Amino acid sequence: MRSLSVTRNVFHPNWSVPDNVGVAITTRAFGNLAVHVGDDPAAVLLRRRRLERELSLPHSVVWLQQRHTSNVLSWPFKTNIADAAYSSQPGSVCAVLTADCLPILICSSDGKEIAAVHAGWRGLADGVLQNALKKFSTKSSGLSVWIGPAIGPDAFEVGQDVFDAFVSNQFKTSHFFEPNGDKWLANLPGIAELICRQFGINEITQSDECTVSHSDLWYSWRNEKAAARFASIIWRK
Repeated sequence: MRSLSVTRNVFHPNWSVPDNVGVAITTRAFGNLAVHVGDDPAAVLLRRRRLERELSLPHSVVWLQQRHTSNVLSWPFKTNIADAAYSSQPGSVCAVLTADCLPILICSSDGKEIAAVHAGWRGLADGVLQNALKKFSTKSSGLSVWIGPAIGPDAFEVGQDVFDAFVSNQFKTSHFFEPNGDKWLANLPGIAELICRQFGINEITQSDECTVSHSDLWYSWRNEKAAARFASIIWRK
């Protein structure tokens, strides 16, 4: 069963969050929301403004310049160069753009703390998810995580460098790699869930949506190379 329900061109995760928190994920049908992929910047800006209106967001989205780092910003943001955003402030919005990389949303049980994480294999291996989780003052047992649409384990073929980047770290991740000739098939959503469980988080929801397999709904860099991007957003009302 999908952990998503669709309304117009936006998906709302079937993920239990407090009433003071909102979450939404745009689809291919909504249109590209990234300015760095060759799209008309004016058209992207119009889509961004339309998204803010349709979701009745309490604040304009500060769109991150994502560079596959492990950097996490805290609201209010003094820059936008990072791959994750955290906030404990009412009326704040955290968002990431993806097209195969993992979008991960995090929320405390009381809705006072939120975060959005962009995790490609580099960022995930370098600790971007751990760094985001460390921002929370809420105990890990009081956190809930949603792992969104991303390239799935049957589609993410990687080389030895990616395998080495994960198996050499402190987490036991080798069982998330399946040999495929001289390559590997990697399970990034599984690795992300393992990291969360290592932190003591039990409330984890996987979307089980592969961006490569479901190209009718999602953008995929593997399928389209200079692909557009969809947004995963979490906000405090």
